[in-house]
Amino acid sequence: MSSHSTEKTRETLVRTDPSKSGRMLKPISEILPPLCLTSVQTLYREGRQNYRVLFGEPLRTQKMARAEGYTVNVLGFVPGARFALDLWACNQYGTIRWRCFVCEAIGPGEEGDRVPMVAPAARVLLHTQGAAQSRLFLAWLRELEEAGVDPVTCPKETFEAAHFRMHGSRADRTPARRLSGRP
Repeated sequence: MSSHSTEKTRETLVRTDPSKSGRMLKPISEILPPLCLTSVQTLYREGRQNYRVLFGEPLRTQKMARAEGYTVNVLGFVPGARFALDLWACNQYGTIRWRCFVCEAIGPGEEGDRVPMVAPAARVLLHTQGAAQSRLFLAWLRELEEAGVDPVTCPKETFEAAHFRMHGSRADRTPARRLSGRP
């Protein structure tokens, strides 16, 4: 009786093993090209850090860690996808670091810029550093969305022009509408 069950098990293995059956089956990794996603890590520590994505459409979202007052997620963007990051950190005295980036995900072999919390890299369309520039950027982005412009699909020149206008002015005295070229 035990030899009969062994024979049945061996027969099932032969039938399902693609190297020994008549059918030519390939693993899905050989049929589809591997996904080369740009990974963006978001982090939230209550009262200390808030590294978040402001806009963008990730292909994949993975929750890495979650505890009381602490969350880490990893988002995957396909090459060419646009996203914005808001990286803010503080200590007991107030804001110590605040940077914002508008980026495009890159594909294999493309040149990119190193961006914090992004792997392997991304093409930077706009970046801010400091509280004044970051507040100005967030106000401008809010006005852009209120005007009905989708930041994911608008021309990348919109962000490049805003970047140069922002860096060529006093961020603490510039109204947000000036970044769009309006008086």
